[in-house]
Amino acid sequence: MTTLILAEKPDQARSYMNAFGIKHSSKDFIAKGQTPLDSNTVIVGARGHLLELCEPEAYDEKYKDRRDLSTLPIFPKQYKYEIPKDKQYVYHVIREEIEKANRIIVATDPDNEGGAIAFNILRFCGALNKRVERAFPLALDEKAVQRQFKNIQSIDSTWKQAQAAIARGRSDWLIGMNLSRLYSSKLAQMGIFGNYAVGRALNATLGMICKWNEKIENFKEEPIFQLKAKASINNNIFDLTSDIREVGMDAKATYLKKIKDANLTQKNQIGQVIDVGKDIKEQYPPVLLTKGGLYKAMHKAYGWSEAKSKKIMQLNYDEHYQTYPRTDAGQITKYQYMYLGENMNAYLSAIGEEKKLESYDIPENKLKKYIVSDDADPAHLGIIPTEQIMDENADVTEDQRKMYEVVVRYALTVRMPPYKYISNTIKVQSGKAIFKSSNSGVLDLGWKNILPVDKKKKKKIDKEEKTIDFTQYVQNGDEIKLAFHTDVSKTHPLKPLKIIDIYDAGGLMEQAYKFVENKDFIKILKDVKGIGTSATRDTIVESLINKKYITINSNEEISVTANGLLINYLLRDTELSSPVLTAKWEQEYDKIKQGEGNAQKLISSTERLVINDIKRVENEWSSNEIKDYFKRVQSNFYSQESLGLCPQCNSDVVFIKDNKSKGKWDRYSCVNEDCDFVIWKHFMNKKLTDKDIENLLAEQSTRVIKGLYGKDATKKFNASLKLKYDADKKRMIVKIDEIKFLNDTHPRPSRRSKK
Repeated sequence: MTTLILAEKPDQARSYMNAFGIKHSSKDFIAKGQTPLDSNTVIVGARGHLLELCEPEAYDEKYKDRRDLSTLPIFPKQYKYEIPKDKQYVYHVIREEIEKANRIIVATDPDNEGGAIAFNILRFCGALNKRVERAFPLALDEKAVQRQFKNIQSIDSTWKQAQAAIARGRSDWLIGMNLSRLYSSKLAQMGIFGNYAVGRALNATLGMICKWNEKIENFKEEPIFQLKAKASINNNIFDLTSDIREVGMDAKATYLKKIKDANLTQKNQIGQVIDVGKDIKEQYPPVLLTKGGLYKAMHKAYGWSEAKSKKIMQLNYDEHYQTYPRTDAGQITKYQYMYLGENMNAYLSAIGEEKKLESYDIPENKLKKYIVSDDADPAHLGIIPTEQIMDENADVTEDQRKMYEVVVRYALTVRMPPYKYISNTIKVQSGKAIFKSSNSGVLDLGWKNILPVDKKKKKKIDKEEKTIDFTQYVQNGDEIKLAFHTDVSKTHPLKPLKIIDIYDAGGLMEQAYKFVENKDFIKILKDVKGIGTSATRDTIVESLINKKYITINSNEEISVTANGLLINYLLRDTELSSPVLTAKWEQEYDKIKQGEGNAQKLISSTERLVINDIKRVENEWSSNEIKDYFKRVQSNFYSQESLGLCPQCNSDVVFIKDNKSKGKWDRYSCVNEDCDFVIWKHFMNKKLTDKDIENLLAEQSTRVIKGLYGKDATKKFNASLKLKYDADKKRMIVKIDEIKFLNDTHPRPSRRSKK
């Protein structure tokens, strides 16, 4: 008998090989040996989606011309898949082994896509009727892998999830292949060229960003009138806030009328205490880190970008130090909770906190918030350290250690006592209004002791806060003197969106329900945590950048480009630019996963959506209106983003973030496509600032930039820079203006370093 374990990728397969003691090289994606599962066990790793939906031309030659709108809509009767050339060898090896196997254990990633990958491979290999079972890889360290393969489960739920993922993939294909061609071609006919991609999650996210920016652009500052009072008890002066509050340019009259109606026209009046309290409260930690939560934590602790966090997160997972990094929720299993406690001293030692804290067992009635059953869907578990400790001997980078420490600190909050604080409150009635005041003080930091210190604030919670215990001085029915005053403040606009605000925990995509009015859809979007999943949100943002719908400046702030504004304008008031479509699809996904629905129903509804949008474009398309709109937003975008005028053609120069190179080729480029002027963000191994660019474009020297070095990395120097004409290159380039002084040798840092 032969058992085959199907992993999603080679690294994952090699982790299984290590756990079972099967010999292999560092590059093998297949290996065989004896395991507790079977005397003849084959472990093989795919390369993600080995089978991909074909392009339209695979169905008919007529679809090759992407500008030919007469071929739309494109609705395949039967969907075709292809194996990319670079994956064909892997597929054939897997197919041969599947044909020989008596039992197949699917051990791909524990999410819908992992199920879809396995389903498609087995379907094309004709193996769905074989004995197929499921193992869930929560973590890749040896103990976790061995434990997971002792808990083999039925494949049924995975196959249902796979059907939902396949239906979504085909529906997304229908929208992308039809409507991207439609809009790109229609605009090209008008001389507006570009890849105007259309996608459910892509355009819904873009639509939310545009609405956020519209609120900023349309913001009008308004006054806020609030009635407050000052009081004194035993020489303790404190403020109270009433429930009389009005906002708006014309709100003052209404505000004064409310004061009059409440019989509070005198500046000083007596108030009667109607409630006074002192409570000692406990607060348990929030649930553990999700993927977006970890991005946010790393940004807060070290200012890391999403790209950097994603890279290090995957590296720590692949090297078995952290659990699965694509989670949607922050719960863990009881086993994981127990090993966090058992290994607590080792974790603390690894982050330099040895013997400073002791493990604490959260009471059972509180613990249920953090624990799921051991057979729960592993795609919904928090990110925590594995049982493999990143000790001082671990061969890892400093960045890996930084992330590991953050993960450890957040994970150990569930093994720490509650945060305890004292809460003092008082309510006073004067006239017909209620005034409130409260203060609190820390009694025991508890789990907050272990949290990372915010690198920006660089301070911990102060346990010596001054508090007023109102109960020591007054009781219900007592009278105190109040001195009224009107606090006038102003409304503030929303802050510009940063890249971290889009996909992080609690970010724009997760809170998509705020852009929907239908109560049923609001509930659905809350339940599924908005647009996309933690595994796909960052790729959606990358796609927005790659499609040139948004740009990211050097401060990580998002701007919608003229192209992005145009496609959002063309899709306005449609489901494609709203989270509503995702909510509707989620309803169908859930039915499919529950066995109550089928993929064809979702696909048919998507076909109707495509047909309706094609008809809408035919009936409502106005070339002149669209041209005028595009010209206006393009001019506004360039003027807002411009750092100065190009010295070669006098057009605007804007920052271009190169997401494909993860920032390596970020640049400041001329918006004139016929002009070759560019300034690279990285110059001689140092980053230029926006202010540097502004100076260069103004024909001035930059600041003195310290630590410059070129190909000869052994010599560092400080210098200012200036734009100068290069006769050989026949264009303006950045050159050294004045070298201030040279330093000693400066060797390049090595990739890996121990703490």
